[in-house]
Amino acid sequence: MEDEVACGKLVRLRRKRLSDAEADYQWRRDPELASFDAATPIRSSFKEFLASYTDDLRYPSPFRRVFAIEDLDGHHIGNVMYYNIDDRRGEAELGITIGDKRYWGRGYGTDAVKTFLRYVFTHTNLRRIYLNTLDWNVRAQRAFQKAGFVPIGTNRRGFHTFITMEFLREWLEPGPPEGTASSAT
Repeated sequence: MEDEVACGKLVRLRRKRLSDAEADYQWRRDPELASFDAATPIRSSFKEFLASYTDDLRYPSPFRRVFAIEDLDGHHIGNVMYYNIDDRRGEAELGITIGDKRYWGRGYGTDAVKTFLRYVFTHTNLRRIYLNTLDWNVRAQRAFQKAGFVPIGTNRRGFHTFITMEFLREWLEPGPPEGTASSAT
């Protein structure tokens, strides 16, 4: 696949496409998904969303990278991104959404995070990836811990308490990225 950037055991990460817009729009409008980000669902029309989406694809921000998550059959199930990129400190923040709820609780999120970490630490100079997840989102915390993240503290934003977790480059297991010919032996 030409736009694939990494492949794990259950998922592929690839560059975002305009054809992802409809699913992304539906996920951003979903109150349950928004609650996991301590956000409100978007209220813009699809036409307005698509205009902004198109601009983001044409003129990507230098401070974030967004990838689509697909199952191995090519079904777009979510997105993963790193943002707040700080090259001087060698760190960035992780954000992930498994928008297709049929894939919840089945290991796809954990595999996407592991695949993402291997990609980022292989293709960038970043040394640390951190994230913030709501203190009540135990399922996400378990998935992040399965991927190797460790909790390092808490912080409050508005009325919400977040658990901060991190993963350091040196924690990455040596060897070729999952899904490559060398690791498939």
